[in-house]
Amino acid sequence: MLLGGDASDWVELSTSLGPHISQIFVPREIDAVSLRHAGSGIDVLIVVTSEMDPDPCAPVRVIREAGLQRRTVVLAARDDQRTAAEALAHGVAGYLRADGPVGALADAVLRVARGGAVFDPPAAAVLHNRSLKRDIGDGSYLAAARALASALEMKDTYTGGHAERVTALAVRLARTALYQEAMPSEALEAAFLLHDVGKIGIPESILLKSGGITDTERRVLNTHPILGERIVAPLGFPEVVRHVIRHHHERWDGSGYPDALRGYEIPGAARIFAIADVIDAMTSIRPYRKPVTFERAIEEVVRNAGRQFDPDLVAIAQEAYLDVPAELVDPLPITGADSA
Repeated sequence: MLLGGDASDWVELSTSLGPHISQIFVPREIDAVSLRHAGSGIDVLIVVTSEMDPDPCAPVRVIREAGLQRRTVVLAARDDQRTAAEALAHGVAGYLRADGPVGALADAVLRVARGGAVFDPPAAAVLHNRSLKRDIGDGSYLAAARALASALEMKDTYTGGHAERVTALAVRLARTALYQEAMPSEALEAAFLLHDVGKIGIPESILLKSGGITDTERRVLNTHPILGERIVAPLGFPEVVRHVIRHHHERWDGSGYPDALRGYEIPGAARIFAIADVIDAMTSIRPYRKPVTFERAIEEVVRNAGRQFDPDLVAIAQEAYLDVPAELVDPLPITGADSA
C-alpha cells in the first residue's frame, strides 16, 4: 500500500520489484479500521512525507493505531529531523530519504516484508542524533535499539533481517522459559536487537570478508562484545542490554568469550539469546556454506547441551520452537564475517 508521492515513483518501484510484487494499492485516504480489516493482505505500507505538510506523520499515527507500523517504510527529506524522530518513536520498520534510488526502496520493501528493518545512513544518523537519548529517557528502548541496529546492518551488510529475526526467536524462547532475570519486555527485546552493536567498531575489511578469517582477524572480531558494551554504556539502557551484548558468546562449559564465564555465571538473557543466535546462523544462507533445516539446527543445539548451551534451556527450546513461523526459518542470504 502506497500513501503519497508522485505516480511515476510507483511505476519505477513496481518495475524494480519485478516478480516480487503482486499488487500496488494507492488509497485516497486511510483510517485505522479499514487498515485493520485489510491487514492480512498488506505486506508493506510506504508513506511518502513532505516537510511542507503541517503534520507529515499523521498517516503513521493511523498505521500505528492499526498495529501495522512494523510493516511500514517512511520516505522523507534527508534533513527532516522532526519526521525522523516521530516515525522512529512510532516503531516503523524502515526510514529512507525520499530522493534515494528506487532500488534502495525496493530492497527495503523486500526486507520489511520478511520481518526485517532498514534505515539508510543519513536517516540513521538523524534518528540517532535527534532522538536516541530522548527515547531511552522516556523508556522507548526499542526505538533507540532499532536505530542502532539498522546503522550496524548498513555497515555490516548482514542482510536478510538477521537482527529482527533472531530477536523474534529469542523472545519466543524467553516467553516460554520465563526466567526471572530475563522476563519478556521492551528492554529485553532491545537487548536482543543490539547483541552485535559492537561490530560498528570492527574494520569493514573483516566484517565484509566472505570467506574464512585469520586468527588475528578472529581476535579482532571477538572484541565486538566489549566494544558493544562501551557503545551502550553512556546511553542509559537497562542492565539486561549490557548483559546480552557482552555475554552472548559465552559458553556453558566456560570456553566462550570475552570473560570465559561458565554455567549460571552467564546471565540468563545471554544464555537464551545464544541458542536463538546459533539456530538463526545455521538456517541462514551464507556465501561459504549451505543452510541447514530448522530441525537440523535444533538437533545441533541439543547435541551441544551442557557444553555450549544451558541444558535446561535446550529442553525448553525444543518446546518453544515446535511451531515457529516460516518467515523466521526460511533460508535468507547473509554476507560478511560470520556470527562468531
